Amino acid sequence: MKSIISTLLALFSFTAVFAQTGTLTGKIASSSNNEVITGVAIYNAAKKISLISDVEGRFSIRLAPGTYELTFSMTGFKTKTINEIVIVAGQTNELNIVLTEQKKELDEVVVTATPARRESASAVLSLQKNNTSVSDGISSESIKKSPDRNVGEVLKRVTGTSVQDDKYVIVRGLNDRYNVATINGAVMPSTEPDRRTFSFDIVPSDMIDNVLINKTATPDMPGEFSGGIVQVTTKDIPFKNSFGLALSTSYNSISTGKDFNIGHRGDMDYLGFDDGSRKFPSSFPSTNRWRTYDIAQKIQASRLMYNTYGDDRSTALPSLNGQINFARKFSSKNGGTFGMLGSLTYRNSQTIQLTDRQQYGDATSTTNLLFDYADTSYSFSTSVGALLNIGYKKGKNKIVLKNLFNRVFENSNTIREGSNFNDLQYINKNRIAIAMEKTIFSSQLEGEHALGKTNDKLKWNLNFAFTKKDQPDYRSQPYQKNISQVNDKSIPYTIALRNTYRFWSELDENTLGGKLDYSKQLKWGNTTSSLKAGVLTQYKIRDFGARAFRYEEASTSSFNSALLSLPPGQVFNDGNMYANGFYLNEITNNTDRYDATSLLTGSYLMLDNKFNEKWRLIWGVRAETFNYEVETGNVSGTKTVIKKDYLDILPSVNLIYSFNTKSNLRFSASRTVSRPDFREVANFSYFDFVRAAIIRGNGALERSQNTNIDLRFETYPQSGEIISASLFFKHFSKPIEQRMSGESSLEYQVITFFNPENAYAYGIELDLRKKLSFFGDGKFWNNTTFSANTSLIKSTVDLPASTNPYDTKRPMQGQSPYLVNLSLTYADNEANWSSTVLFNRIGQRIETVGAFGIPDVYENGRSILDFQLAKKVFKKKGEVKINMANLLNTRQIFYNNVESKKENRGYKSQDDRIQWSNLFGASFGVGFSYTF
Repeated sequence: MKSIISTLLALFSFTAVFAQTGTLTGKIASSSNNEVITGVAIYNAAKKISLISDVEGRFSIRLAPGTYELTFSMTGFKTKTINEIVIVAGQTNELNIVLTEQKKELDEVVVTATPARRESASAVLSLQKNNTSVSDGISSESIKKSPDRNVGEVLKRVTGTSVQDDKYVIVRGLNDRYNVATINGAVMPSTEPDRRTFSFDIVPSDMIDNVLINKTATPDMPGEFSGGIVQVTTKDIPFKNSFGLALSTSYNSISTGKDFNIGHRGDMDYLGFDDGSRKFPSSFPSTNRWRTYDIAQKIQASRLMYNTYGDDRSTALPSLNGQINFARKFSSKNGGTFGMLGSLTYRNSQTIQLTDRQQYGDATSTTNLLFDYADTSYSFSTSVGALLNIGYKKGKNKIVLKNLFNRVFENSNTIREGSNFNDLQYINKNRIAIAMEKTIFSSQLEGEHALGKTNDKLKWNLNFAFTKKDQPDYRSQPYQKNISQVNDKSIPYTIALRNTYRFWSELDENTLGGKLDYSKQLKWGNTTSSLKAGVLTQYKIRDFGARAFRYEEASTSSFNSALLSLPPGQVFNDGNMYANGFYLNEITNNTDRYDATSLLTGSYLMLDNKFNEKWRLIWGVRAETFNYEVETGNVSGTKTVIKKDYLDILPSVNLIYSFNTKSNLRFSASRTVSRPDFREVANFSYFDFVRAAIIRGNGALERSQNTNIDLRFETYPQSGEIISASLFFKHFSKPIEQRMSGESSLEYQVITFFNPENAYAYGIELDLRKKLSFFGDGKFWNNTTFSANTSLIKSTVDLPASTNPYDTKRPMQGQSPYLVNLSLTYADNEANWSSTVLFNRIGQRIETVGAFGIPDVYENGRSILDFQLAKKVFKKKGEVKINMANLLNTRQIFYNNVESKKENRGYKSQDDRIQWSNLFGASFGVGFSYTF
């Protein structure tokens, strides 16, 4: 009891002391190249203040409330004094400093006092203007002022990007396969089993230091991209102690409060884990052993399967989001600082999606239907996540351990009804149930050191990532009868055994990597340049296995046909697995498993030369070797090994001409690559019952080699503002696309991956982010910011006749011809409230490339309108947020462009035909957060 009381008294004393002081923190960087400056002396002799910036150029000091003046001094830089620094009890004031190089050591040092508010604005401008490449980003300070909950929402505010489903990023209209995600410098694995993408909604916004999207390459960046590199840096050692809670909920216009039939719900679904009811039975015989069984043994084994068929009806609840975050900082007697911060997140959503789906009997008809279905998809999703960063720094050294965990459980049940004119059958309540478990764990140990008197920088990173993607008990259960008998109630619907399906798959992937970067400042005449070099390696290993089954008649001569009309929850009971009933027949193919490994190594050399106040050149070369091996089988069971080895030399150059302190002209040229994923080369066929299509890899797939050229003018009128115009050109040698294979038919499509010879994309991008103060000097105009980003892109693909293209002049798969992002933000820091209206529209793009007489499938452009309102309460410790998403509730339409030979390939309702369309509903949410 005494120890508890002592601990509480100590905590109360610490809180009381902290409440009586304020904290001043910040970062010091060079005005010429944004490099942080270590060892800057920060002092005020009269106030007896003295400290030195650390290895990150950061400083932090606790001061009594009041107004201060501080001097910043460093050899080789002009001394700067900042005044009007206001410290408020219990609050943290962030002051970032920019120091200008001293041209000659004997120059007279003139110290001029600068107000703190003006200096912070200058620091932001300098960071924007002096980036080494064409990039856009958002800082922790801007994130803190926004109502965004995760990185997916934050990225909506970055110019030149568009976010799909609040988590997938599109840069300059290029689809996600041409974009790369890094967290703290390490390339992250794909979070989806069937696409090269990263789900950015798993990272809480409170844990983010900054987000930067690079649209052009420099040698120190990963070489595998062409659209953009999304670099997310998480916080490590906090400036102050904190503890926060956040809770939000939202209502969906077509889901919440409606009848919700999820099919099967386990006891632990709300926790993000399967309770074992979907798990493949451990006692079930192996595939090879199964093939030796007689029918009696197969019947006996069939009873081992759980019966997860049937209905689970409830009412769809509002979505729920919760978050806990904390930060602790400890100072040691030897001058070191130990810190840790972490977060726990929970999300649950129950949504309904309405889909109309058609397929046609020829390439151009809008009336010759093969089938016409109406789908209602019920989705139950739970996500749990955790982040924990632990760090220590002292003087010129810093070491941090960063950990990220996320678990997503998704369960969906599609109820299908409609006519199959090809088979003359009417489908009634076909249940297609899909469960997906996705786990990602990332751990990184990184260090940063300033070496010697010149403070050369050495950075290193050791990283490990584990990804698990399981699909337990994917199943289909269609009931049907002849179309002519639909109105005859005396004839029951019976189950179509040939389309019953149960499928299990497991994917485990481990990634080990490391990188080392060294940078040194060089004096070239009166200017400072820098040399940077580094090496990296990444080893990846994946194991994938699947098993597939179908229910069949145990005896064709004595089968009890009455079983076929039993209700969904009873038809496949254990009692119906007998000699005159059903058994579960395994239909697993020899291609339904693969093992894969890859090894990436890289090295680079980069020079950043500033010749004078006008000209700056960032140039160098990166070399990457990449090899992979995928071991699988072919249909006959013969072992197949797919091996590739590549050496890529990737030069890049960024030339910057500065007209003045606010305006640049940038030219960039680079070579990059885009490599196929294991799934895209493995000879594995996945049958998508919802779409009635097979998706198969292609072992002959090659990597794409990309040439990128950019020219951009940019001006930064004041802090947080930008006006820019860019011209860009991209050439893709052997781009990777998804298309129909020669095995496809109009009824059942086989989709694979292939390399056209060449593709080209070129366009213009316009960016504007400007306060509306030019309309007047009133409070409203000064607090309102308008942002606009528009990209116009033209792309073409070289398609020789031998590839049997449907449209010989089509654009690249996934490339939109235009992209529009608009936002209007009002932020009143005195009244403590803000609001934002966001509008996004992406032009039509090819979802799947057509071939062999089957037309291309396009996704139509649609407009998305979101609104956010936030109000700080309880002395700015609490915040109330209102979010409205997808207010226009426009249908997502996938269509065949019947008039595809024409130049305009946009959707025309009077001419083109819809393949399928989705309606998601509008969402309305409210949330509250509080920081103690």
